[in-house]
Amino acid sequence: MAAVTAPERVAVPAGEPPHRKRRWWAAAIVGAWIVVVSVLAVWSVGHERATVPEQRDLSLAVTDLQRAAGVVYAAAGGDGRAAVLGGLEFTRDCRVTPVRDGLIAARTITVQVPGGDATGTAEAIAAALPGDYQADVAETRGGTRVSLHADAGNFIGVDMNAPTSARALTLRLSSGCRPVEGHTPSTADPGASRAAPAPALLTEVLRVLGAPAQGPEVQAVTCADGTVAASYTVAGVPMRQDFADRLRKLPGGAGAVQVGDPAVTYTATEGSAVVAPDGPALRVTVSTPCR
Repeated sequence: MAAVTAPERVAVPAGEPPHRKRRWWAAAIVGAWIVVVSVLAVWSVGHERATVPEQRDLSLAVTDLQRAAGVVYAAAGGDGRAAVLGGLEFTRDCRVTPVRDGLIAARTITVQVPGGDATGTAEAIAAALPGDYQADVAETRGGTRVSLHADAGNFIGVDMNAPTSARALTLRLSSGCRPVEGHTPSTADPGASRAAPAPALLTEVLRVLGAPAQGPEVQAVTCADGTVAASYTVAGVPMRQDFADRLRKLPGGAGAVQVGDPAVTYTATEGSAVVAPDGPALRVTVSTPCR
């Protein structure tokens, strides 16, 4: 009868067990994948186009808005129209998420309507905007209101809504609700420091109104060619009931003055002037164009 022998033992090399080696390799692969994803995320923030407003914080939004303001101002002030720049403003009544507050950056450009044709003025402005703004003008409520909407890119909207009988149209550029990373940007217009001194037209308008020359408040934009255009405003000018007739004393004033309600405008090659009652006084704004 053959003898029963014990099973032969197979020697296992010294070192880590195989299952530990497999776990180590799996952990290394996961770690490497996390590094790759992190690098791609950082790269995409700086290189890929944002897909929602929340991906561009308020500082970037203000830069985009100021750039668009120059484009819209150039379109609004063309063809003998008088446009006035408003300042940059921030609105706090918005939330990026239910638990995260945000800010809205906005700026306005007010255009006096020549000849009382609000719809025609809106259509002319829309036609002067770049094609990629996709500007659209529509009449609503049985032709009693006119609206304009345009997309300036990077989630900057341009909107206007007014009665078709309006003597002035206010175009509002808005960033929508944006997160604030760090400090809130200044409302000071970066272009104002590069604006030229007040034009001679402002001195001439104040002269015909019987008011002394004085330092204006300045709002500016950078035009597409890099030059700076601006609105120069002087408030508290003594009231003159005949201020429309006085403006006609300016060069070419007989044909360049438009009497609105309540503003009176004067347009010339070098710029435009808007004079309007402001309480018991007059408010004078002279604006230079984007060339």
